[in-house]
Amino acid sequence: MASLLVEKDVLRKILVPTDGSPLSVVAEETAASIAKKTGASITALHVLPELWSVYPLPKAVENEVLESGQQRSEIILSSAQTLFDEENVQANTETASGDVAEKILKFSKEGYDLIMMGAHGENETEPFALGSVTRKVIMHADCPILISKTVTGLARMLVCVDGSQQSKRALDYALKFGEKVGSELTLINVQEHALHKVSPKVAEEHGARVLESALANVGKTGLKVERRLEMGVPSKTILEVSKKGKYDVIVVGRRGTGTVERFLLGSVSDSVTQKAECSVLIVPGRK
Repeated sequence: MASLLVEKDVLRKILVPTDGSPLSVVAEETAASIAKKTGASITALHVLPELWSVYPLPKAVENEVLESGQQRSEIILSSAQTLFDEENVQANTETASGDVAEKILKFSKEGYDLIMMGAHGENETEPFALGSVTRKVIMHADCPILISKTVTGLARMLVCVDGSQQSKRALDYALKFGEKVGSELTLINVQEHALHKVSPKVAEEHGARVLESALANVGKTGLKVERRLEMGVPSKTILEVSKKGKYDVIVVGRRGTGTVERFLLGSVSDSVTQKAECSVLIVPGRK
């Protein structure tokens, strides 16, 4: 199958933004697991927010805040480096200052194939909700983003397909990713309950065609690939299937970053990414 997104070396460089929060440590652990299987190198990045650009401080206080932030950054990155060293994976650390999401996005453009980050930082309270930084990175990143929500493996992936170009690109990436880390894939298509209610036959035939087309694009692979057709509200059904099936990762496509309607609130990708209890892999569309 012709590659829609990346070349064969799908995982060479992984960027792991970290703030020392529990979920960012989960992202570090998952990145280490991926790196051990793929040989990828990891960069752990900590960004110091410039709080005084919003809230001006006296110079002495500003220097004290900066020194404290730098010390904390050193502790966070040292801890990350220790984790990677213990896992015997190639890794380095970087620091930056400024708008956290913007710095992450800027770093990601330097040849990174994957961003691994926690669903939210240390100041968020909802266990699975996305933080503001994570949301901004998801909306604007050019490379795939794996959002860690729990400590989990990568053995089972639920890949959402609907026949769109973004879902085809997501499937293409999921196949390459799955081959690298040894995952099993389930392709899921959800037909709207309203259509099924009006014409069950039409809904089932359409869903079957979407899945058949997706399977045809899979081509030859050593992965175990299954298919699943469901009826209902797409985002709700995907979340229910992922939970009941104990999937490790949900894979969704995202509209190209050049389109006005990208990632609209209420879209399937947005709803799944926000509400899923497992990790989510978001594959961006073309610009």
